[in-house]
Amino acid sequence: MSHYIHHVPGRLRVKFPTLKRNERHALQTKQHIDSVHGVLASECNTVTGSLIIKYDTNLVGVHALLDSLRDLGHVQPHHAVLATHSAGMNVTQKISDKVVNKLLETVIERSATVLIAALI
Repeated sequence: MSHYIHHVPGRLRVKFPTLKRNERHALQTKQHIDSVHGVLASECNTVTGSLIIKYDTNLVGVHALLDSLRDLGHVQPHHAVLATHSAGMNVTQKISDKVVNKLLETVIERSATVLIAALI
């Protein structure tokens, strides 16, 4: 079964072709995932076939959520490779955050220099 996983701690998005245009299946999936301890909210989109799960990282982990989805037949047992890939997204996010912070720092320093020069 083809699926896509994107994960940041506290938010998991998974796309399943079986959710597309299938309101009944989407409702069953949402009810199932909402019953997992630690899940704060979930949204099923039958147009895109995606499921977004917001969860408390102190109460439940991403692997437990994926295992729960596997129980419904959505995720294949080898989801660890995909979940590991999502951890790479965190590294990318950290790098981009550092770059943005450095750019902002540089802009603020230059703005301060221009302001001081204008006052003198």
